[in-house]
Amino acid sequence: MSTEKDNNSTRISRRDAIKATSAIAASAISTKFAAASAVAAEDKQSGSSQMTVIQYVLSRLKELGVKHTFGVPGDFVYDVCDGIEDDPDIKGIWCANELNAGYAADGYARTNGMGVAVFTMAAELSPFQSIGTANSDSSRVLHITGLPSPDEMASGGRLHHMIVGMEKDNHDMFHKMIAPLTAGGNSVAIITPENCIAETERLLAAMLYHSKPAAMAIPRLVAKMPVVVPKGELNTPLANPQSDPQALDAAVREIIRRIESSKRPVWLPGFVIRRYNCVAETKALIEASGLPFFTGLQDMAVLSEQHPQFGGHYLGRWTGTADDDVSNFIEKSDCIVAIGPENHSFNNAFHTVKDELGDTVNIMPHETRIGFSIYRNIEMKDVLSELGKRIKRRTTDVAVPAFKSWVGGQITGNGNDAITYDPFYQRLQAFYRPDDIIVGCTSLCVVTGLSRMRKPEGADMEASMAFGMLGWGTAALLGNAVAAQGRRCVLLTGEGAHQMTANELGTYGRYGLKPVFIVVNNNGYGAERVTNRYPDESYNDVAQWNYADLPGVMGCKDWFTKKVSTLGELDAALAEASKADTGVYIEVIIDKDIQPIGADWLFSATGAYFGLAGRTWEDWLREGRKLKL
Repeated sequence: MSTEKDNNSTRISRRDAIKATSAIAASAISTKFAAASAVAAEDKQSGSSQMTVIQYVLSRLKELGVKHTFGVPGDFVYDVCDGIEDDPDIKGIWCANELNAGYAADGYARTNGMGVAVFTMAAELSPFQSIGTANSDSSRVLHITGLPSPDEMASGGRLHHMIVGMEKDNHDMFHKMIAPLTAGGNSVAIITPENCIAETERLLAAMLYHSKPAAMAIPRLVAKMPVVVPKGELNTPLANPQSDPQALDAAVREIIRRIESSKRPVWLPGFVIRRYNCVAETKALIEASGLPFFTGLQDMAVLSEQHPQFGGHYLGRWTGTADDDVSNFIEKSDCIVAIGPENHSFNNAFHTVKDELGDTVNIMPHETRIGFSIYRNIEMKDVLSELGKRIKRRTTDVAVPAFKSWVGGQITGNGNDAITYDPFYQRLQAFYRPDDIIVGCTSLCVVTGLSRMRKPEGADMEASMAFGMLGWGTAALLGNAVAAQGRRCVLLTGEGAHQMTANELGTYGRYGLKPVFIVVNNNGYGAERVTNRYPDESYNDVAQWNYADLPGVMGCKDWFTKKVSTLGELDAALAEASKADTGVYIEVIIDKDIQPIGADWLFSATGAYFGLAGRTWEDWLREGRKLKL
């Protein structure tokens, strides 16, 4: 494309400028900005450049692997949207609403490493749940918000999306509300041409270091203003974390000592090893050690569940899903080495796992706890690499029990039988393929099912169990599907959760995506029924949609869709879905009075809260409904 010259600078087109961004980004990363003039002609007087604010931001995101963004347009953010549309190397995926866009960016980040969501001012209130989920699940999502122009903000006048009587504070009020949910609690910034490079680098460094979200607001008109290039070096906090050599050596020696002196050491790898790109180091370490590893509910498939050293899931004393022999084996261990698992109510099996600090080690992203001592300023990847070099191969002195809570590989049930959970899980387990991206919403069918289905080789599993928001999966799967690069994406969700974000279905069709939706319709909120004083309360019900019709209504015209209520219909639908070259949507009907294994324990455990300790689901079906407890 042609260029024009004047006395002060070289003017280049948007597209030509975009082609030059990698060098700009490289100069920012190295903190030497003199090189910026090689690709974006610098005005020697002012320090300004023909690289615009949005071009710089997008250039850095592309350097970090972002090829897609998710968002909803609005007048204050048009300049950002236009920058995305004009960039030949990044594609905007435009969503049904802001919450869904935030969830989709989260799903994209989990598969791709980083995600981006774009909104106009005040619309960032809608995706609050999504940024909370990204924070809780250590997902690197950048929210980019549009603001009124600098002159509009300076005027103090009231514009749309502003709250009456608070005009002067409105432009950053919502930003301040988001701040506690971002990396380090302060990874928010209002971008100007002067601070663009420094603040972008600060936010991205914090995101990478903490593996948490960040947010920037770009006033309209500012997005297309030239960046002011800083002179000299830019010192960005957290940009290049380094382990303290002495602390690293001391921690590794102590972990080795504990493992070598124990009788039954075990590994507990957590989902954060995926967030910090430490899966390869963890796998190499565990294989070098020869010792067994187990995973919690949110950590499933972080390493292959087909691995010969995989001992099953550690689910404490959650009767039905847990295996008592495996739980006993782990809880009698004299050396539990955890690699970042998080202690929330799903991952600790509703507070029934062992939690004795004296016998445990936890290798965390930037520090390691050994017993009651904490070794700070050491990076997870460095600890794992050093352990892998020094550890001696061995086995436990006590034989590892086989995990017996799997649904099993044998398919049970007859074709005319109504669908119940274990036969359904058996068929779904057989349906999964190696390298699938398996996504689960926080629904009862997911929590009790995925813990008992053995995932195939190479499969990744993602769920939002730390924050636990219903509806996350339907929208997050959009991001997974965009980032999947040929891998099949399969969502398991309940219809109650699905209703919250089902309006995003049309976006899958719009962009030609081909996911697999498995929607369990059990006539209401299953988890609420088994944790409630009275399962049949009307607030546990949801509107009964014609779910299998939704894809067609929303523009997914060529999808394979089916509503199934018998095992024979389910078998036929899954067989067809396995061959489909389209999106797939299967509505699975299961009676609300039928509960999966593990649900009865929840019903009994929560009964004490209502003065009904020891209640059982069987008793409820037999007598409770009559009495309306």
